[in-house]
Amino acid sequence: MRVGMTIFCQNANDWDRFEAEERGEAVAARAATSDRGIFLEEIELAKTADELGFDTVWTVEHHFTPYTMVPNPLQLLTYLAGVTENVDLGTMVVVLPWHNPVRVAEDVNMLESLLGDRRLILGVGRGLGRREFGGLNIDQNEARGRFDESLAILRELLAKGEIRDHKGEFYTIKHLRLRPQPEADLTDLLYCAAGSPETMEIIAKIGVKAMVIPNTDLETSRLGLQSYVDLRHEAGFEPVDTRLAVWTYCAESEEEARGPAEEYMFAYADTALRHYELMSGHLGKIKGYEGYAARSDAMDYDASAFAKSFVGGHPWGTPEMILERTQKLAETFGTSEITFVFKFGGMPLELAQKSMRLFAKEVMPALKELNPAPMAVSGSAK
Repeated sequence: MRVGMTIFCQNANDWDRFEAEERGEAVAARAATSDRGIFLEEIELAKTADELGFDTVWTVEHHFTPYTMVPNPLQLLTYLAGVTENVDLGTMVVVLPWHNPVRVAEDVNMLESLLGDRRLILGVGRGLGRREFGGLNIDQNEARGRFDESLAILRELLAKGEIRDHKGEFYTIKHLRLRPQPEADLTDLLYCAAGSPETMEIIAKIGVKAMVIPNTDLETSRLGLQSYVDLRHEAGFEPVDTRLAVWTYCAESEEEARGPAEEYMFAYADTALRHYELMSGHLGKIKGYEGYAARSDAMDYDASAFAKSFVGGHPWGTPEMILERTQKLAETFGTSEITFVFKFGGMPLELAQKSMRLFAKEVMPALKELNPAPMAVSGSAK
């Protein structure tokens, strides 16, 4: 099994000022902690991962809030390709409704051309944040249609390097070719975030592989992935590996790990709730987000459950505790790669690096020996 790490670039302590500014209150124009300073810290973390023997460095895409400050993941990965030597690179995810899919295919093809023996893993998704759709002037009610059409265009360009003729709701494309021309079919590098029932059904039926980035508790994510596996089987596709993202904190003792794990995982959960506005009730009014709306409604009864699920479900603690928990997750989700988030919720760089170095020494070698089978089809789907 492959082991990756993810850089998030969060300015997690800026949320009170940011939200006050949104309300029109008089606040400082800039965050107390420099956004650029955080960016440079995360780049150092990526370089450390390259030195420590991680297989992959991943990043995300988000806009306009302190949640994560990576508006162009492929641009960041192109820079990281130049300052690292060994790691493959991955997106979790490029949000397709926010981009022209032809440009995404061009950027992916160009970066993949530059990597040589290294690989790019392209995770894509539909997007959830209301502020982001608004700031990019894209109607979120169109997200489902834009995602589906963009995914079809992207798959064809990655497979063939060209499109003969496409006429859809959002894009009309006459014969074009990618340049530089791809050397091979690139569709094997494509994964999709399986975050909602609607998306899982679509990607299962067309054979796109799933990436699990938990936006709820891990058991709910597992049940959703099981649905994907069953639908994929019904569509005639063979079982396939997944990619899984988890949050971690590693220390010599459970007592030493508990404080930072709880503090920063709770802080991360708070930033996610605030960025996605999961307590506002607006998702039920947006076309195609019914699955997310149901989860949001459930949080009205216990908003703290989201934070508790991170501490209770994600692997943290001693190396032995993390190895045991991660092995179970890998087997449960049928994953070929787990990517770990080491710095989140305002965690200082030094603490994240200390955790990552211990993890790389005591946990990662054993994880790389694992070879979990893909998740099996449920009995009801056979």
